[in-house]
Amino acid sequence: MRFMKKVLVALLALCLFNLLASPPVTWSQSAAVTMAYDFVAAFTYSGQTVSPDSEVSLEITLQNLGLRGDTFDFEITQAPEGWSTEISRFSSSLTGVFLAAEDRASLNLLAWPPEGTEVIPEGEYPLAFKATSRNGGKSVESKTVLKVANRKKSLQALTITTSYPEISGPSDGRFAFSLDIKNNSAEDALVNLIATVPQSWEASFKPGYEEKQISSIQVPKSQSRSVTLDINPVYQAEVGDYTLKVKAETPAGSAETPLIIHLTGTYKMRAVTANELLSMATEVGKPVTVSLYVLNEGSANQREITFMAVKPDNWKVEFKPEKLVDLPGRANPSLVEMTVTPAPNALVGDYGLGVSVQGEKAQSALDFRVTVRASSAWTWVGAGLIILVVGTLALTFRKLGRR
Repeated sequence: MRFMKKVLVALLALCLFNLLASPPVTWSQSAAVTMAYDFVAAFTYSGQTVSPDSEVSLEITLQNLGLRGDTFDFEITQAPEGWSTEISRFSSSLTGVFLAAEDRASLNLLAWPPEGTEVIPEGEYPLAFKATSRNGGKSVESKTVLKVANRKKSLQALTITTSYPEISGPSDGRFAFSLDIKNNSAEDALVNLIATVPQSWEASFKPGYEEKQISSIQVPKSQSRSVTLDINPVYQAEVGDYTLKVKAETPAGSAETPLIIHLTGTYKMRAVTANELLSMATEVGKPVTVSLYVLNEGSANQREITFMAVKPDNWKVEFKPEKLVDLPGRANPSLVEMTVTPAPNALVGDYGLGVSVQGEKAQSALDFRVTVRASSAWTWVGAGLIILVVGTLALTFRKLGRR
């Protein structure tokens, strides 16, 4: 018994020694990479059923869970034999996409049966794709099953369809969605139209090819009518994606569809002088400096702002700095010093000087009047000549008066 106790004590001491001698536990390099570069990629719907005459479009969700931006490459790893496939977004075929940290994207896997196949045979078709992180090296594969089957027509009384459910543009732009309202019922129907938009946005419905605003439209049975939804965002709307909803309803039923507007910001720039005067005066060959303030009055950044002057021949116009690299939206104005030097042989008088401030997607123009005066040295020479002439005349008259 004593011997067993000694053995146990020795083993415990040895374990304790190993624990104390081991280096402290730290984050391994692979764990750090996992935190910096991590993502999920999957089919939004694990299974989907379509009609034999339908287009195959499967939604994919991709989200960057890492702490850094990363580029993700795509590869379709499984598709029915003979089918053509691609991954797309906004009607553009993609092989990869960049996402900032915590950003996400909605993509589509499009598939077409072999050429000449008008109707897809009924059955189940497995599809799979793989997304790979360039920086993290991680790959994720997602699979789904597409089921093709003849389905009975929906008994839904109304349907709303649109060819372009997503539109991009500036915040001060006008957005127009073309919608088709179909009455699937056996009776004519007066369809009420409702648009749900962000607060302070303006929305109005118009019948096809007409300008009058409507809130309802008469749709004959088993027929469609086209309407246009006009959207005017509030001017101060921030850059981003906004989801709207359109609903059509009758006593027999209703239908709704989401629409998305991608606002890219507003582009407006203005250049002014400190006292808002557009005139200056100088002498022949002498420089004069005017302070210009460049204001970005839009919500989007302006990059690579340059300056150009339309000047008389042999004049010199310099800007300091020569360009502005980046001017954030609605930021404080940036100061630019403009120095104008008339030509050495310029005549006395008024001249026109045009200044153009050109931003990335906006510009501003100023028209200056530059008054060129004679040199002060010539002024004194002229004054001396006048005094000399007056003195000569005075002496002449005095001599003539004595005679």
